[in-house]
Amino acid sequence: MYRSNQPGQRVRQRVLRLFLAIALLAGGGLLPSSWLQGAEAAGTTVTSMAYFSASDGPVISKSGVGQASYGFVMPIFNGGAAAWTDVSDDVGVKVKSGGNWVDIDSVSSFVYNQNWGHWNDSGVYGYWFVLSATTEIRLYSKANSSVTLDYTLAFTNINTTTITSMTATQGPQLTAGYTGGAGFTYPIFNNNSSIPYEAVADDLKVYVKPVASSTWIDIDNNAASGWIYDSNFGQFTDGGGGYWFTVTESINVKLESVSSGANLIYTITFNVPVRNSYVLSAYDGTTYTADNSGAIGIPLPKIDGGAPIGTELGKYVYQIYKGGQWVELSNSALSSFVYSGSGYNNLSDANQWGYWADYIYGLWFQPIQEDMQLRIGYPLDGQLGGSVGSNWVTYTFIGNPNAPRPDVSDQDDITIGTSSDPSISGMDLVWQDEFSGTALDTSKWNYELGYYISSDPNSWGWGNAELEYYTNSTQNVFVENGSLNIRALDDPQSFPQDPTRYAQYSSGKINTKGNFSFQYGRVDIRAKLPTGDGIWPALWMLPEDSVYGAWAASGEIDIMEAKGRLPGTTSGAIHFGGQWPVNQYLAGEYYFPSGETFDSDYHVYSMIWEDDNVKWYVDGKFFFKATSAQWYSVAAPNDPDAPFDQPFYLIMNLAVGGYFDGLRTPDASDIPATMQVDYVRVYEENGTGGQNPGNENVSVTGVTLNQSTAQVEVGQTVQLNAAVAPSNATNKQVTWSVSNSSVAAVSSSGLVTGVAPGTATVTVTTTDGSFTASSAITVVSPPPTTYIIGDEVRGIKKTGDNLLFYVNGATFADLHYIVNGGVQLNVAMSTTGNGNYTYAVNNLQAGDTVQYFFTYNPGQGALDTAWQTYVHGVTQGVPEE
Repeated sequence: MYRSNQPGQRVRQRVLRLFLAIALLAGGGLLPSSWLQGAEAAGTTVTSMAYFSASDGPVISKSGVGQASYGFVMPIFNGGAAAWTDVSDDVGVKVKSGGNWVDIDSVSSFVYNQNWGHWNDSGVYGYWFVLSATTEIRLYSKANSSVTLDYTLAFTNINTTTITSMTATQGPQLTAGYTGGAGFTYPIFNNNSSIPYEAVADDLKVYVKPVASSTWIDIDNNAASGWIYDSNFGQFTDGGGGYWFTVTESINVKLESVSSGANLIYTITFNVPVRNSYVLSAYDGTTYTADNSGAIGIPLPKIDGGAPIGTELGKYVYQIYKGGQWVELSNSALSSFVYSGSGYNNLSDANQWGYWADYIYGLWFQPIQEDMQLRIGYPLDGQLGGSVGSNWVTYTFIGNPNAPRPDVSDQDDITIGTSSDPSISGMDLVWQDEFSGTALDTSKWNYELGYYISSDPNSWGWGNAELEYYTNSTQNVFVENGSLNIRALDDPQSFPQDPTRYAQYSSGKINTKGNFSFQYGRVDIRAKLPTGDGIWPALWMLPEDSVYGAWAASGEIDIMEAKGRLPGTTSGAIHFGGQWPVNQYLAGEYYFPSGETFDSDYHVYSMIWEDDNVKWYVDGKFFFKATSAQWYSVAAPNDPDAPFDQPFYLIMNLAVGGYFDGLRTPDASDIPATMQVDYVRVYEENGTGGQNPGNENVSVTGVTLNQSTAQVEVGQTVQLNAAVAPSNATNKQVTWSVSNSSVAAVSSSGLVTGVAPGTATVTVTTTDGSFTASSAITVVSPPPTTYIIGDEVRGIKKTGDNLLFYVNGATFADLHYIVNGGVQLNVAMSTTGNGNYTYAVNNLQAGDTVQYFFTYNPGQGALDTAWQTYVHGVTQGVPEE
């Protein structure tokens, strides 16, 4: 309903970018299907292994400060006849220890999912390692011990240093491509090209600002600024490495030394095209042939002779020729295509499509097994929803009838109960509401009220630009004739957060938070849904406690969502990853049989949740599955089941408008709209006793923390994450405590807040077995603020009792100063590079007086400034941004 820091993750992302680039160069094909099959039961033995590419072995060299991360793609098995998912049970890993090859699990210094493991990025598999010394790794066949493949992971330790100067190796004037992409290699540090980035990484900060702005933004761990690592900026490793950015406007990027203030400023120019018309033309052809995997990739048509930019994508119109007529690609029931925003879903046998971006924008489709036609249009007036007229480009797809489609034969349908009889063989009914009374049972359900997430006026529309507010009125939520009714009405109202903004519609939203939640099981909800533009009924779940952080780091499960204008389709989804806006999601769609729609009758929407997968059904018919190999939480990189390993509660609501269906608004005839619910039932498999269905009780054997020691400033926070062992333990609940609450506080999710300088111990305790782990917390005072007394050219930076005199943009600079009426000192200021100079005067005491002036040459000849007076503790400045 709402719209990884693991080691090796950045390696995986870089690998995938390279694959995309290769695919485009090859003419639009995407990843081979052999890489894109889901992790099914592996039963093939290995007869041969070969390195995937020259960069994936036999020697992979890395350098780092104390350690380095390594990653490589799985080898080519059996000459390419087998994929990793075919042979995974037969492949073992050994490490050379003391001159002998031994199983990696027997070496105490190697801990799976802590310093080594597997990675899977959209079906591409590999290994990752974090090492502090050169290490030899061997992959071997368990069945054929003579079949091996050796890797040397070479490590070079780097000594750290600080930055005194930087010289650009690319730029500093750069132009972004159509997709906003631009980048530059690391500069030369300290006039010494042999100093690698890793040696100065801790001394380097990155700031960004729009060219038209004067305010620099620190983008390090600052998602609220809109700058998100590995989303719209990041680092690359090719060619010595550097930074990349994806921009929507022209920006300046400043690299700055933390210690010296030496900086280097880049300008990335983003040229917004001027359109004299919006006529489309093909980018490089209109006929495309599916590759062996059935994949086709096409660049989007040019607009007025030029490639589109990001703000123009939403105005394109996509249609497929189906059954003798053109139908919207987004209307899955008619087009038979499902949009997959997270890439190809190898657990679904549906036809899928999505966007790609690599210098230009395009579309991908998979699997294309038969010939078909696609046409792409654009409004002639350039406005969203405008008339396309004849402004189309038509494409011909030549299908590959032998292209594989994922095998979903193991994803059987399920038996459902009846309206009068909830019993299901093999299942225990553990919670239900049959809505047989005359009013909502408030011992089971809570009302959610209002229009805003918080007191912030910008949090209107529940974070989704929705148009409804929620009430507890019986006009919006009522029980009648054995069904719950949630009704949206045309009923405008404003709220204190912004009296000038009106929510146009009233509606209802109820949940079971605090009354009922569960971890693992099955939910059946029998409901009849309303139709209409912008009508958005939803049956979904959120975690009882946000153990892994704010949405969506702690997860969301959507049992059913629907777009009112498409009554032949519903969907299910999970949301996971990091806190917004670095969240991820996976979704699948169900298409009703011909003659059926979600408004024509009641239908049963089911979700089965197990520790390592979630499956969705309509009327007992399977349509989508997601597995733990696909989801993650950045707050718990070593927990393969996170975030879906905590209790969740139920939610039902009827929204209007919002992003889910492109900000569509209802017609007058679409309101009132009513969602009717016959029953909500929660089951567990027989004998699970409230635990994981289908598995016996698994006891906890221990718990560890991601940090045994941590330092935090007063008023700041640090997140501790507990990993309960084993990972499939039945009850993974924990509690948190702190030894000295006057020094630090800890929340129920392990978030530690510094209260006052000192030390404290934070302890996590498992509910099952009372196992404990502790972290020694040191709380320190925040660093003093630096104040500027001067301007951009010259002045003083005061930090605590220390002064740093500065002059910028000069060929030389001298400082002349007198402390407390003593002798005049004349000193040459030290260069920090790029025409900038500094000189420090430290350890002043309250009341100390410093008289000073500068002599410097800004380029037109030397000049002396007037005498200035600084009194320590009296002279004020402005905080440094």
